[in-house]
Amino acid sequence: MEQFALPHTRQTLASTLSAPLPDVIARLIAAGEISEAIASIDLFLSENLPLMLRNRLLLERERLETLMREYPFDAQGALEEMRRYYPDTSEEDFRKLELRGMIDFLFLNHEKRYFVRFARSLARDNRYRRELELSIDPASPALDEMVGKIREKGALGYRITLQSDISPATEGFTPGHYRFWLPFPVPYAQQSEIALLEGSPDLIAPEDALTRTAYAARFLTAPETFSIRYSYLSVIRYADPLHAQPPTAPLYPTEPPVCAADLAEDHVQIRFTPFLRSLAQEIAGDAVTPLDKAWRVYRYVTEQISYAFVRDYRLLDHLAEYCARNRRGDCGLQALLFITLCRILGVPARWQSGLSFDDRDPGSHDWAQFYLEGWGWLFADCSYGGSAFRAGNTIRHAFFFGNLDPLRMASTRQFMADFIPASRSVRRDPYDNQTGEMECEEDSKADYRCIRHVNLTQFEEVEV
Repeated sequence: MEQFALPHTRQTLASTLSAPLPDVIARLIAAGEISEAIASIDLFLSENLPLMLRNRLLLERERLETLMREYPFDAQGALEEMRRYYPDTSEEDFRKLELRGMIDFLFLNHEKRYFVRFARSLARDNRYRRELELSIDPASPALDEMVGKIREKGALGYRITLQSDISPATEGFTPGHYRFWLPFPVPYAQQSEIALLEGSPDLIAPEDALTRTAYAARFLTAPETFSIRYSYLSVIRYADPLHAQPPTAPLYPTEPPVCAADLAEDHVQIRFTPFLRSLAQEIAGDAVTPLDKAWRVYRYVTEQISYAFVRDYRLLDHLAEYCARNRRGDCGLQALLFITLCRILGVPARWQSGLSFDDRDPGSHDWAQFYLEGWGWLFADCSYGGSAFRAGNTIRHAFFFGNLDPLRMASTRQFMADFIPASRSVRRDPYDNQTGEMECEEDSKADYRCIRHVNLTQFEEVEV
């Protein structure tokens, strides 16, 4: 049988992950015997297999290799890493945190290994902060100033200019055919007047693309940088659905109307599992209106789910349920949980992601939208809302139910959307589009060594 490449489109990834692994491989993975599981996969791949099973094994092999990189610390190394952040941590303290599920570890090849960012996650864990009596300053000067302006004036806008680039690493460079995708702003509720200022992409995805990129294909004999500079207008209009009557027209009238997909399962990741159905009903309680249901879901995610860095999304089979059952997750998992619970309760909700600029420093970020009659499509940022809740800032907590700050760049309308043109292999991050992707026909691992930068070069407040 012909050798097939790794599945790479949204549909093929979803269907491939639904294929069960052979028992021997599943048992080896469950026992943490990763090297043996990879060896078993290679033996299976040498045989004549159905396409779906072959693709599943190819994908699983890639996931297992990624898993090994995500858990670099042994027990002693993990304790040392912990003490870098919390010098007074005893071995017993560390053990209790493990047993309570607050430190992410796995057994890999007969050894307990610890997640690369476990210690940094603890600084954001509500339970851990309470135990250490770590206070959080309720003020966030730059953010509070923007929130105050939006609440007072009813709107706030910025003209933003970003520089984005991607290049192969010099070390280990392989000459060959390279393809680059850099995130590019998509016209959205809050985002308009988008312009390419510098750069020579071969293609910019159309305005209605589910995820928008600037694309270039180059044959490189030495490392070169693909770079673009672009500007756009970002405007947030104040919504206070908890206290105000709906406006006479939606705040963002150019947004498309609600469609069936905004209330449906998406078997890539948004699944109405029995656990999530039960949780949604428990959260909603006696709530009747879409507003009450959405607000209760937002409160649950921001107040009960601790922020935590998580392993590569490719290593988690059901992100929303993972977040709910472990009561921890990063911005993307929290957004997916909010969307899934809202849809189960009949509240239209959908994905939005790209960049946010904390302290003017661009960083990858995900958030959600939800729909209310009269108001139209509004925003929910559970990560920012959770941060405000932990700080005791009730104004900022309520603000991110309905609103965003305008220092954002949105490039994606749908979780796990395909690029235009489509990639030919599984992307480093097949779920999002935030800092850029690269692939090389001659070197399948080149993307793991590539260099990415995003710089906020200019932002100017404008009258709206």
